[in-house]
Amino acid sequence: MNIIKKLTLTTLFLAALNGLLAKELQPGEKMAILSGQSFETWGWGPSGYIRLVVEELGKTGVSGAVSICLENWKTSQMLAALDSEVIAKKPAAVLIIPGTRDYNVFKGEQVEESFKQNLSAVIEKLQTAQISMVLVTSYAKNSKPSERRNENTLAHNNAIRELAQTYQVALIDFVELLHSSDTVVPLDGSLAARILINQMLAAEVLRALDMSDEAIAAAKESWLDIPGVQFPPSLSVNTYERLKLAAKASGMDPADYITELLHNCVN
Repeated sequence: MNIIKKLTLTTLFLAALNGLLAKELQPGEKMAILSGQSFETWGWGPSGYIRLVVEELGKTGVSGAVSICLENWKTSQMLAALDSEVIAKKPAAVLIIPGTRDYNVFKGEQVEESFKQNLSAVIEKLQTAQISMVLVTSYAKNSKPSERRNENTLAHNNAIRELAQTYQVALIDFVELLHSSDTVVPLDGSLAARILINQMLAAEVLRALDMSDEAIAAAKESWLDIPGVQFPPSLSVNTYERLKLAAKASGMDPADYITELLHNCVN
């Protein structure tokens, strides 16, 4: 039997609204992701938010949780594909991240009525189909809140908040989360910051899916050790060849070997 539980409203970054519901996934159930927002690293990468969510849910017996993933879509595309690509496949829950695919963050445009109309139609269709959902606010550049372009996301995020309240839909107010959190690395747009943002979003998706605070805290701690911050070191051809030979001698992949070397140097 599906279990619907109230979304715990104990943190500043979740909407302080009465009656919001989140979906606890049961084994065999799936969720869908509809996103028009980039979190500046591949969602299925080693520390991408989608992969982290899938792996943590897998530990609870919910395997392959994300079966539908429509990324970098405008709200008009989400609406057009909703019946055939989402509702027909009967997910238990849907994560909706309306984002900058719908507008130009350099121009500071006001919210077009179509943005709200499309999202309203998506929400209404999912509610008619009795599919639980969670809306998410986000920045143009999530890993650097001080980025000037982020000022131009204010109106759209307010529209998302208003729709969540109007339709009594659960909301992850990710923008407010970034304002209220102390992070282990500065949110300065760096590669480490991009990885951390994915980890923070994954934690809030799991919270919306009713995972316990204790389990989320343990997951977040373990994620900090996942290699995912990739950068091109400045190496000569000879140095790279020596690294490859050393990696081969140790029976390791060159990338894993370099990662281990770096890890050992700072510990």
